[in-house]
Amino acid sequence: MRLACFWIWVVLLGFLAAPPVAPALADVYGSVRGTVVDAAGHPLAGATVTLQAPDEKPRVARTDAQGTFRFAQVPFDTYTVTASAPSLSPVSDIITVLSGNAVTLTLRLSVKTIGRVVTTAMSATASGQPVSVNVISQQTIAELPNGNSLQRVVQTVPGIVPFSYNEPVSRGFHGVTYEIDGVPIPQTAGENFSEIIDPRDIDRLEIFTGDMPAEYGGQRQGAVVDILTKRPSDFTGPDGGSVSLFAGSYGQAGVSFDQIAGSGNFRAFLGANLFRTGRGLDSPTPIPLHDDSNQGDGFVRLSYSSSPLTSWSFDYSEQYAAFQIPIDTNRNDPNNPNWAVAGTDDNQHEYSRFSNLTYDHQSADGNGFFELTPWWSSGRIQYLPDPARDLAGAAQSSTYQDRYSNFLGLTSAFLRSFGKHNLKVGFTTDVQNMKSQFRILFIDPTTGLLSPPFDDNVAQRGSNTGIYAEDKFVMTDYATINAGVRYDHSTGFVSGWQISPRAELNLQADPRDVVHFYYGRLYAAPALEDVRRDAIVIGGGSPGRLPVYDLKPERDSVYEAGIAHAFSPLVHGFVTIWARNVNNVLDTTQIGSTPLFTVFNSAGGQARGLEVRVDGRTETGNSFYLSYGESLSQAEGISGGTFLFPTSQLQGANSWALEDHDQTNTINGAYTFALDPEGRYATVQALYGSGFPVQFENGTGRLPVHWELGASYGQRAGLHRLGWEISGTNLLNHIYLIKVANGFNSTQYAAGRTITLKLTAPVY
Repeated sequence: MRLACFWIWVVLLGFLAAPPVAPALADVYGSVRGTVVDAAGHPLAGATVTLQAPDEKPRVARTDAQGTFRFAQVPFDTYTVTASAPSLSPVSDIITVLSGNAVTLTLRLSVKTIGRVVTTAMSATASGQPVSVNVISQQTIAELPNGNSLQRVVQTVPGIVPFSYNEPVSRGFHGVTYEIDGVPIPQTAGENFSEIIDPRDIDRLEIFTGDMPAEYGGQRQGAVVDILTKRPSDFTGPDGGSVSLFAGSYGQAGVSFDQIAGSGNFRAFLGANLFRTGRGLDSPTPIPLHDDSNQGDGFVRLSYSSSPLTSWSFDYSEQYAAFQIPIDTNRNDPNNPNWAVAGTDDNQHEYSRFSNLTYDHQSADGNGFFELTPWWSSGRIQYLPDPARDLAGAAQSSTYQDRYSNFLGLTSAFLRSFGKHNLKVGFTTDVQNMKSQFRILFIDPTTGLLSPPFDDNVAQRGSNTGIYAEDKFVMTDYATINAGVRYDHSTGFVSGWQISPRAELNLQADPRDVVHFYYGRLYAAPALEDVRRDAIVIGGGSPGRLPVYDLKPERDSVYEAGIAHAFSPLVHGFVTIWARNVNNVLDTTQIGSTPLFTVFNSAGGQARGLEVRVDGRTETGNSFYLSYGESLSQAEGISGGTFLFPTSQLQGANSWALEDHDQTNTINGAYTFALDPEGRYATVQALYGSGFPVQFENGTGRLPVHWELGASYGQRAGLHRLGWEISGTNLLNHIYLIKVANGFNSTQYAAGRTITLKLTAPVY
């Protein structure tokens, strides 16, 4: 495991010790400001305003002589804002704070009336959860039965379908963009198995399935997952750390550790996780064979406040993952013609690192910030075959690869709120260097003899630049416009550019309902690591017919409309209808019988769907969510990329055909019972899918419906109190087919019943 640099930071942190202090990082925080007035519209001085998220202590402020109040550095989440004053009825409103944005609202108090209680306010911005934006807290993550997987957590929101190898597919097409603490993290199709960060290090997730602001772009954007990592203020006690041990089915075993430390204006957070299992990937057999995996990761944050308005933060993360490649020794399986010889010893190793240094300066009046972040990232993927056994299998081929790339980037943002405007401008730019060794050995089908190896050893330099400007304009108490424009330019194997307008309109129909409309253009070039000249020669082609790098950037148009409703201060929901039209869809295919992914283009794509979500908490502390997604996604005209078979024979070569990840109905819901004030809880979770197409590009049949039931029961660790949890997924052991081999991907089955026991001890 390549964690040497990480453990150097661990040693350095050993010299720090002090109570926790909250860090400042503006781009992943927002602010809340507003005015409290009486029934006649006169400002109320000295009124009390509280701001509270479901799982945090309330923040309290008092209005000044002009009746105004402000909360700075508010993490993105859904909050209840309550204003009260003597002799007046208190009033509450629901707001959602998004990263880097300011929320402005007006709270109107009236004279107390016997028998009448005012529970909602007139807000100057949209109340309730914004449509297509979902915020998930660390408490929700911790209480989910599958909360140890970032991908499974992301899949709890509507519009995202859990596909094979645990990949989230959003709004009909592949590709999820991740940002960690405001910094974009490159993610490629080849890094599909390991996860970008461990959920144990996450404080909150902000997930955009639509309604993409102009600040996001340049990468494939089925969805945007904005991650806020754990802050020292998340922990209690002198040092606020914990250590967890867990074990369970399929040979699961692991340890997780986190700790905070600090002195004066310095503070730090450390997280480290080690995990192994005997069921690492979706298997081509109901009972997994040759499917072990080992993963380890470490995360460090150092933060220094040089003044009340200025802070510096440094993040460093390192991850390693190794996967055995599942095999299928059944030559007569009708679902999987790609049988392998028993004992095949293929392995994939994934290494990734990222670091960033963020300078953040808040304006003296609290209405703006400037942020500058240089960052670095690297990734390496090795696929190590077993040629003798590989060549004897059905594919009669063996693939080796070693691909390495590094990124050097710079991200900047400036936000200023003035009057009814919240203006944000910024840019992100990076340079990437990639080098690859890639070899395929194969048996010539015409002669039955071993052909000369096909090598594709390349080195390529590329770049991505994005510049944007957006303004959240509060036109009236009932209408808000968030309009922006973005310019993207990419170079590499594929070069291109696009100017992408984005426009969102929120109309306050009444105190509880917001009507929402959105249009946006998106641009994405294929990552360098995903571009390969696949060996079409395996199918009998001559060296003169070797394929070329012929991919094209993807260009999307997204349309959506919906309504967000506040059922109460603690319960909210939304309904969205959306449509997506795409030129040059970037889709993925595996190479031969391996799970190595490469991208290809379909000339056109179209998708449409419906998203519904209701979530909230009861007055007793119980929490719940229910997400439903209905969608249809199609592609036509295979145009870019290369294959191991003639594309002219495909149904989708000249007409619309279902994507292999098209799932008509997807449901994900959970209910958590808060059993006592000491942190004991129980969660029940249900998952449902109506089944994927049997043969992508070759037919309309579908696999049977599938569903799972999960549950967890435990108690959170506290001061001098041991935490524990027993959790289970797929409790009824419904081992269903996720996918049937279709020429693009292999057959895969879902995991069976998994039971996990976790013990957590506080460390002081």
